Amino acid sequence: MIVPLSKVQIRQDEDGVWIAKSLLLPGCHAQGRDRGEAALRFQQAAKAQLEALLETGRPIPRAFRDKFVLTA
Repeated sequence: MIVPLSKVQIRQDEDGVWIAKSLLLPGCHAQGRDRGEAALRFQQAAKAQLEALLETGRPIPRAFRDKFVLTA
């Protein structure tokens, strides 16, 4: 798990779609048909976002710096 579930906010919008996001990763969000799917998709999106930050040399948010290591 990339982002602890306790740090993921999941809510249902007016159309019935579940949306997950976290203040630990601004701009990262995902949606699903239910809470579980939204949470799973958010974890996948968080992983992809952190990998993209690493690949492009942009700073990793402080909460994740000790979890990601650059390898050759």
